[in-house]
Amino acid sequence: MIRWIERGHLDAYKLPGRGDNRIPVDSFVDFLNNNNMPIPEELDLGGHKLVLLADVDDLSADVAACVRRAGWDLMVTSDPVHFGWLISQHQPAAVAITQMQYEVSVNRLLKDSDAKDVLRICISPGGVSDTAARDGWIHLSWPTDQPQFVLQLTNNVAA
Repeated sequence: MIRWIERGHLDAYKLPGRGDNRIPVDSFVDFLNNNNMPIPEELDLGGHKLVLLADVDDLSADVAACVRRAGWDLMVTSDPVHFGWLISQHQPAAVAITQMQYEVSVNRLLKDSDAKDVLRICISPGGVSDTAARDGWIHLSWPTDQPQFVLQLTNNVAA
């Protein structure tokens, strides 16, 4: 490790007074990816995590079941503030909302955070689906676009 740090292959900083090296987690994960090394589950920050902002109803239960069947870890909240906290703490690979009104706030939140290439999905019950991303959002109608939703999760590059 020390040689990789000394040669500039791995970003690190020294602790003042002690001289010990510290490596930021995201830098270490990037290094592992670039060198085709396995990434321990504990360090896989984005992984297959999705944060869902939804009211407690049948729609959110259906979406949650679908996400879990696709093999993703799911965090659900109905509180926008808690939603922001979950994003900052867990750095998910995808976010989903069930109300369009939150798109602008979530975009701002993701822009201000260190999130990279987060999949953004707006799910509406029986609404108009638009799989062409607008402002980074994919709009899906539930339940008719459920297969498209699963396809987006399984093909997600960020995960």
